[in-house]
Amino acid sequence: MTMNSIDVAEAAIESALVDAFGTKKGSLLDKMRKAGRRLPREVAADVAYLEEIRKRTAHPRRRGQIDVKRVNAARDNSIKALSKIDVARDKARARINWLGVLVINLMMFGVAYYALIKWLGLI
Repeated sequence: MTMNSIDVAEAAIESALVDAFGTKKGSLLDKMRKAGRRLPREVAADVAYLEEIRKRTAHPRRRGQIDVKRVNAARDNSIKALSKIDVARDKARARINWLGVLVINLMMFGVAYYALIKWLGLI
């Protein structure tokens, strides 16, 4: 029954990843890799914990040593963190930041060009 709770938690996190990032192919770790830097750290930590628990409980005597409350908390925290992600907003913000940097660089180039022309006495 406790292995079932780990499977349920991983499935819930995987479906939240699909909803947030649209990655449909691969395993849970592949989907996390595709999400990359946009993935919150707490989600990565929770999935790492679930993987650790899965490895630890591979031995039959340790199957009863699963902290079900922590597994459920990891699932709930991951789903809450993934529900706050808006990929379209993040991409739009990145484009606006890029345009802002471009405008500032062009303004600095214009000021330097004007100062050079003024210094050479061409104006």
